[in-house]
Amino acid sequence: MNAATPPSAVQHARVSSHDLPARHKASALRELLGRELMRVDLLPADADARPIEAFRYDAAVSTLGSGTAYAHVRHTPVHYRRTAELMHDGLDDLFLTTTHSRGGYVLRHRQGDIAVPSGSIALLSKARLHDGITPWGGTSTCIQVPRAALARLLPRLEEAPLHVFTPGTPGADSAALALAYAGLLTSQGTLAGAPLASAVAHLHELIAGAIAPRWAAGQPPGGEAQRAPLLALVQQSIRARLEWPGLDLAHVARLHHTTPRQLQRLFASQGTCFTDFLAEARMQRARALLASPAQRHRRVLDIALDCGFDNLSAFGRAFRRRFGITPGDARQAA
Repeated sequence: MNAATPPSAVQHARVSSHDLPARHKASALRELLGRELMRVDLLPADADARPIEAFRYDAAVSTLGSGTAYAHVRHTPVHYRRTAELMHDGLDDLFLTTTHSRGGYVLRHRQGDIAVPSGSIALLSKARLHDGITPWGGTSTCIQVPRAALARLLPRLEEAPLHVFTPGTPGADSAALALAYAGLLTSQGTLAGAPLASAVAHLHELIAGAIAPRWAAGQPPGGEAQRAPLLALVQQSIRARLEWPGLDLAHVARLHHTTPRQLQRLFASQGTCFTDFLAEARMQRARALLASPAQRHRRVLDIALDCGFDNLSAFGRAFRRRFGITPGDARQAA
C-alpha cells in the first residue's frame, strides 16, 4: 500500500505455513513465506536439528493504512536473515517487535549479537543487514511502519535504526504502549476513515517517542498522542472487568502502571470521570444482554451480577434512572 494513501478501514488476513503445499514445503517456505512475504531468508534455528520443513508459522495480519500493519504470530524455532541480496528491494520499513518465548531471542548484526529477553521490545529496519534467531519458538507481535512516516516527526532519524527496549529504559513505555494500542486497533471492527487515520498518526508518534525520548519530552504535556491510546486501553480493560463488583480506580491504575490521579486527569480530559464511565459501561452491557435473544433463558439477577451489581434492587434502581424503564420492560420490548 502506498504510504500516502489514507486508511479507509482495517483489513485482516491470516497467513499460515499449514496452507503451503506439502509436496514442495521447503521451497514454498523459503520463497513464498520467507522471500515474498517477510522479505527474509528462512533457515533452521541454530540449535534446532529439525529441517526447515518443520517450521510452523501462523499469523494474524492487520493493515491499518498509511503503510502501517500489525501482526500477531505463533511460530516454532526459526532463524531469519535479511541479506544484502534481499536489500536490493530498497525497503526501509521499520519494525517494532516483541517475542514471548522461553529464552527470548538474538539479534545478530555487524557489531555483534544482542540478546533480547522474552517480553523486551526491539526496533529494527529492513535497510539493515541482520539475523533474528528464536531458538525456542514462541509468540511474537510486530508493528510495521514506513520510515518516511517517522522521519516526518524525527528529521534526524537514522537510515537504519536499531534499538532494544528493556523494561525501565528510556522509550520502553512508549514502545509497549504502541504495541498494545496497535493490538487494540485491530480489534476495532468499525474503526475507519478519519478516526482510523488519527489513530495511526498517534501510533506513529508513540513509536517516534520510543526512538527519541527527548523529542517526546519536548511535546506538549498530556498530548493527544499519549492520552488517546492510553485512554482507549484503560476503557478496554474496564469493559473486560464489568462483572467485578469491587472494580475501582486504584485497581485499574495498577493494571496500567500509572496512578489514580493520572487516570482521573485522563478521564477529565474527555469531560467525564472513572465512576461515570464505569456506570455507563455497566448499563450499556446490561441493556444489550437483556435485549439479546441468546440471553432470554437467564434471570435478570444473573445479568445484574454479570454487570457488577451485587443485588437486584440496586440494579433495578440504576437501570430505571438511566433508561426510564425497568429491566423487565427492556426485556419485553426487545
